[in-house]
Amino acid sequence: MGKYYAVNFYSFSNQYPFLSKIIKQIVFWIFAYGLLFLIIHLTALSVLQAMGRSTDLSVSGVLTLFLSLGAFLGLVLGITDHFLKNHMFKNRSLGFNILIGGIFYFSVLTILISFLRYVVVEYLSGAFLNQYTENIVRLNWKFYNVIILSYTLFMTLVLSFINQMTNKFGPGLILPFLLGKFRYPTEENRLFMFLDLKDSTKLAEKLGHIKYSAFIQESFMDINQIVKKYDAQIYQYVGDEVVVSWPLGCWNTSLAIEFFFAVHKRFQNKKGHYLKHYNHVPIFKAGAHQGLVTAVEVGDIKREIAYHGDTLNVASRIEGLCKTYDKLILISGKVNENPKIAQNFIVKPLGPQKLEGREMSVEVFCVAEK
Repeated sequence: MGKYYAVNFYSFSNQYPFLSKIIKQIVFWIFAYGLLFLIIHLTALSVLQAMGRSTDLSVSGVLTLFLSLGAFLGLVLGITDHFLKNHMFKNRSLGFNILIGGIFYFSVLTILISFLRYVVVEYLSGAFLNQYTENIVRLNWKFYNVIILSYTLFMTLVLSFINQMTNKFGPGLILPFLLGKFRYPTEENRLFMFLDLKDSTKLAEKLGHIKYSAFIQESFMDINQIVKKYDAQIYQYVGDEVVVSWPLGCWNTSLAIEFFFAVHKRFQNKKGHYLKHYNHVPIFKAGAHQGLVTAVEVGDIKREIAYHGDTLNVASRIEGLCKTYDKLILISGKVNENPKIAQNFIVKPLGPQKLEGREMSVEVFCVAEK
């Protein structure tokens, strides 16, 4: 596993979401059907040997057939999954998604099995199988039909579980998580940005808790759309606050500033919508700091990857200074070390700031668009 596997995978997924889904589905189903071939082949060999029959099976032909079917199934399900999530499943309940998704997937699998039986076995089997293997397949097709369908449905559940894990931990983090990378504290160099809703207390009182929750939900959804474009990783949602992070070492920190102003611009572009439904346009203030943190898997009943360290404390305290100085975004001196920030934005020093809970002061800078 490369050092920046998670970063590169996440970036690729955000840049090419449709292609990413197709590739993931194809790779998964090629491996899945490769495993199915191994199971069926070894079972057939053991049965034929026990019966004293010939074991002259078309190994390469059957393997090629299974891998081709896996690639085809991955392509079809990848396209189907993309269509469902972007059209039918958007803003739908989980129950609806499970029901309709199950119907769609079952229909696709039924069509695939029918294609396998009435097209591949009937007309194309000669290109893959010798006569002996073809006869065995034809005679025992009703059993293979049940095996393939049951196995595929089971692997669909496995894939669904993987997708849910990806949604929970974020793209690119499943493999490190499964390999136990975060079972013990691991040091990482990251930039953290705390985004907090401005005047949230007054707004909650004005809207009421139900409408305020809907307002927060929609605001966070809009932020999520921007997160994808700037390779950011959402670390936490805490009340009306979003904590966003980027790994350093392979990434330009000035994009964090661009991300913040892109969020602000999105809310301004949807000003009419927010005024119509909530009579208020969301404004977030932000504080950013970078440095070493410790990443570790925490919890038992509910597990998650947590980051600890002074970097998060400083970023949070800097965000708190936004109210003091009436600014939208403040950054630390470490973040400002990137010369591209001064080239692309207006940066003004606020001097060393004494942050709550820290003995040493931190240089803080105000950033604005040119």
